[in-house]
Amino acid sequence: MTNVHRRSMVSYIIKPLFVILLLCGLFGIVWLRSNFTSVEYTISELENKKADRLREAKMLMAEKASLMSMHKVEKTAVRDLGLVFPDRKKVTYVKEKNPGPQKASLETLSGWDRRKAMVN
Repeated sequence: MTNVHRRSMVSYIIKPLFVILLLCGLFGIVWLRSNFTSVEYTISELENKKADRLREAKMLMAEKASLMSMHKVEKTAVRDLGLVFPDRKKVTYVKEKNPGPQKASLETLSGWDRRKAMVN
């Protein structure tokens, strides 16, 4: 009699726990699926934005190339600024007295080096 009574108590405890576990698993699967779908939509939107930005970058590079072309610069200089090409006779070449190696750097000169550079 106690055995039957024990089984019925165990079944009263196990069955509701099993149903609760089954419902939690089902809701968990639905929740994961909805999150997966929202992530897919987000990825799709980001890919579209990336494609738009790449297209815009290509258009800007083409525009930059057209604006920087020598023909365009020359035409703008002549038309807007009034610049003209000099005659060969008017060009003066200036020769440097002591052409030495040139150094371009971001280093600062110490006091001794600065004085030496001023002398040269």
